[in-house]
Amino acid sequence: MNWTKIKNSAVEYESAALSSLSIYFDAHRFVRQNNLRKYLLVSGIAFLLLFTITIKAIIYSVNNIENPITQWILPLLQKFLLLSSEDITKGIKAIFWLIKKAIDANKDAIFSTIFLVIGTPYFSFISSKTEEIISGDTYPFKFGIFMKELKRGISISLRNSIKQLVLILLITLLALLPLLDIVAPLLIFMVQAYYNGVLITDYTLERRGFSVRQSEGFYKLHQPEMFGIGLGFMFLLLIPLVGWFMAPTYGLVASYLYFSKLKI
Repeated sequence: MNWTKIKNSAVEYESAALSSLSIYFDAHRFVRQNNLRKYLLVSGIAFLLLFTITIKAIIYSVNNIENPITQWILPLLQKFLLLSSEDITKGIKAIFWLIKKAIDANKDAIFSTIFLVIGTPYFSFISSKTEEIISGDTYPFKFGIFMKELKRGISISLRNSIKQLVLILLITLLALLPLLDIVAPLLIFMVQAYYNGVLITDYTLERRGFSVRQSEGFYKLHQPEMFGIGLGFMFLLLIPLVGWFMAPTYGLVASYLYFSKLKI
């Protein structure tokens, strides 16, 4: 194990995190000075309304597919496993129980990811509004361009959201093993921070004409920065109620402020 490489990587992430977190103070001033506080209400109220509905819908869906999947997979497993149908059924039920526990344990992370996907049109508007104020460039509404941007935004948001949710569920399941439960919360938090940073940064790359492949290459080259921006977003979400109103808009503004310095 290359400890020097790990140490240098840790220093790089620490530096990026501190730098990007300070940008959130600039974002706060920017929101106040440019009267963007009204947009906080839109995202915050939507967050509150959708939270309970979304999580309950996910659990309801898992409950509904449990019996059909059990009935479909049971005959297949009986061909390969020397177990009774009762034992196999119990095993399948145990797996579904673990999945539901993992969903319940990470409902905040799951919902914030889904919320960022659902809110793609709104968040794209906030990001472009920020750029208009800073650069003076205008982005007049054109339905054709809007639909193209919407398709691309949802596509990349879904792709990264699925990756994030799969990693979170895997870490949660691995946390059932001894010792791993100690580091699991930290790993989940880091995964959330990185992918949230990716999701709220993509709107800027989209306006720069980045393709999905180019965007993914950019994320890999700027992983510490993605983590730092997402970290600020996560810290805001930790503030009860108020953070839900602030996090989306502040995160989008901070993301543009940070990457405008890179002239991307």
